[in-house]
Amino acid sequence: MKSLRVVLLVIGTAVLLSAVVNAPREYNPELSIRYSRDLVWILLLVMGCSRIAIGRMVAAIATILWLMALVFEWVRSVGVTAMSQEPLLYDAYFLIGHLYNLMSDLMGYRAQAMFAGVVVAMTVIGGATAWLFRRIQLQHADAPWPIHAVTAALVVGMAAGAEQWGNVEGKNSLFDASHNVVDSASVHGDIARGISPDAYREIRDLKLGEHRPSVHIYIVESYGNGIQRHTIRDGYYTMVDGIEERLEAAGWAVRTGLSEAPVMGGRSWLADATLLSGRLIKYESVYRHFLPHLATIATVPGFFKDNGYQTVLMRHNDRARPGLPLQNFFEFEHTVFQKEVGYEGPAYGWAGIPDQYALGHLRDEVLPGIWGSPHFVFVHLASSHIPWDDVPPLVSDWRSLDGKEGGRSGAQDAPLTEKQIKYQLKRFKRKETVRLRRLKPSAENVEDYLTSVSYSLEAVMQHVLALEQPPDLVVVMGDHQPPLYKKNTDFSVPVHVMATDPSYLREFRKRGFRKGMRPTSRSKRIRHEGFFSVLVRALARPHFKDLPPYRRHGTQAASKRAGSSQGGQTR
Repeated sequence: MKSLRVVLLVIGTAVLLSAVVNAPREYNPELSIRYSRDLVWILLLVMGCSRIAIGRMVAAIATILWLMALVFEWVRSVGVTAMSQEPLLYDAYFLIGHLYNLMSDLMGYRAQAMFAGVVVAMTVIGGATAWLFRRIQLQHADAPWPIHAVTAALVVGMAAGAEQWGNVEGKNSLFDASHNVVDSASVHGDIARGISPDAYREIRDLKLGEHRPSVHIYIVESYGNGIQRHTIRDGYYTMVDGIEERLEAAGWAVRTGLSEAPVMGGRSWLADATLLSGRLIKYESVYRHFLPHLATIATVPGFFKDNGYQTVLMRHNDRARPGLPLQNFFEFEHTVFQKEVGYEGPAYGWAGIPDQYALGHLRDEVLPGIWGSPHFVFVHLASSHIPWDDVPPLVSDWRSLDGKEGGRSGAQDAPLTEKQIKYQLKRFKRKETVRLRRLKPSAENVEDYLTSVSYSLEAVMQHVLALEQPPDLVVVMGDHQPPLYKKNTDFSVPVHVMATDPSYLREFRKRGFRKGMRPTSRSKRIRHEGFFSVLVRALARPHFKDLPPYRRHGTQAASKRAGSSQGGQTR
């Protein structure tokens, strides 16, 4: 009878703890049934060491190892549920807090109860596991060796049978977790090596003095090189050729090239951060780790601020949300977010506020206050954001868009939907191709895409031509390719630079930019992380003989090549 109790105790423990691994399947039935192979080895270890003096210690260590394996499997399940991908633990570190905030926004107090339930469950499971392993250790200490052999054979046989005949997937959880930790440490180390206060020492040391040209950068959402798709290419060329003619008639010289973005289809903030920091930022974990260092390293806004510029950031779609606080990470002196724009008219598309209205507010309400100083303005537009099915009209007076009667002005403040929350979680997805595929191209949505981008480009062109004091250099570019073309492997976006003094365009010509508004070939593209050095060299070239080095790959060129000039730095 005692022998039977020993066998039942071991088998019951194996079944119970294997069932715990599959607890997340209650929330996502699509998760595969699995067990941790480590449980087999842990049980064998506890039984095998039961007769020796350190048997109790082994049972305690086994409890810790099993809980580590269980936590890893649960984290892996959450990653598969949220991102359809097993997460890097370094990403999961950021995902947990973000997931809590987003679920709280969706579920309110129920999300808090759910997370509290997880903590309670882990505590109960930990206590139960410790008790079971200790009971197994005590029971086997007095059991004859044949019982040891029987229970060991049953545990191994159950695992092998479940995987072979039960359509159950076995995972070496601790082995996988250790590899994940190593990969996470590698990513963390790569980030740390890339963050160096001296990475742009030459740029930090450059002082523009009395030659301080004002610079505006306008980011057109989802404006990618896919705009040259054969079905809409002619319409696109007709549109940009018309803009070029009007700009040249007004005294602007225009050059156009391509820049390779770090992401595709979404996650604009990573593209912006790469552009403004001069460091490749492809993943959310890299971005989160990078943010605390922004005050200590050279950045585009920091460079201008150090040279006595007024710096302005406008992201008119940004507002504080639960779990998504509104923050000015790059420390712009002036910020214009949704609240400051004060739009109360009808909400158009995903953005809500039309680009033309936001640009009009910037031009007539914000910029006049800084006309007396050199200034750097960074604007991220939003009307060309997917789904491209509600393009605002272009009007003669931007204020007329703010029809205060009966609009959908509250749409921007509605609670996040479940679909929106799932989309937010996709930001943690880690893929070397860093692609986000969401749409199949059709004749209709490709034309809608062209219409939306055309609207934003036209709004920017009208805005620039209407400026009371035009800046010396204007950059209009995309952030990333649209989530449109399934098999697209091109990450590049068009970049248009314009100046009334062509000498500020020399550096861009040197980097392969050509006259006009039509993009160049991909072979001549720059990169988002190299844009920082290109921009500073462009401003310095007309006035300085010694230019900072061109860093095609940003700070990574310095860290990986140890200052080598091959491919990374050129004069």
